[in-house]
Amino acid sequence: AIGFYLSGHPLDDYMVALKRKGVMTMDEVMDKAQGGPCIAKMAGVVAGRQERKSAKGNRFAFVQLSDPTGAYEVTLFSEALEKSRDHLETGAKVVVTAEASMEADQLKLLGRSIAPADIAVADAGAVGLKIYVDTPAVIATVAQVISDASKTITSGPKGPIFFTLLHPELPGEVQMDTGAECPTSRRRLTPKGQAFNACPKQA
Repeated sequence: AIGFYLSGHPLDDYMVALKRKGVMTMDEVMDKAQGGPCIAKMAGVVAGRQERKSAKGNRFAFVQLSDPTGAYEVTLFSEALEKSRDHLETGAKVVVTAEASMEADQLKLLGRSIAPADIAVADAGAVGLKIYVDTPAVIATVAQVISDASKTITSGPKGPIFFTLLHPELPGEVQMDTGAECPTSRRRLTPKGQAFNACPKQA
């Protein structure tokens, strides 16, 4: 089956590698927590942080994050906060291990640990091949490039193939998961079929 989603979130280029590492989206964690409290790994981009001090003098924090499926908040108590504070700057991409539960139809997350997303996916293997297409005329060239690559590159990592569709009538970049795999490289195809490096690297 072919699935679509709108591109644009800072974690979009990480999602395949994150899935390989067992990292779930907010929507997936919410569905799982409906069946009872659970431990889950989630990825997010830090949007904000508010630190507080308890009556006993211990520091804790509320951290706001988002992934491609939505925004959520994680509570960090003193020990977890001290260990992860350096990773909580606004805009940082992180992977959170948290205790998840549902309270009055709201997802509650108690953070156990937080690590940079780049470190979490470092050994996840090939991320995949992202091909930008802005005109139907290039499809035949794309198919030929993929076919040739599969025949000439017989070793090394393989990853999923994504088409990113560019058109004025589309609501932004639309990414399509083809469900296929091939030897991975970073290429962009122009309307004339010329190839050059343009797929953004993970940062």
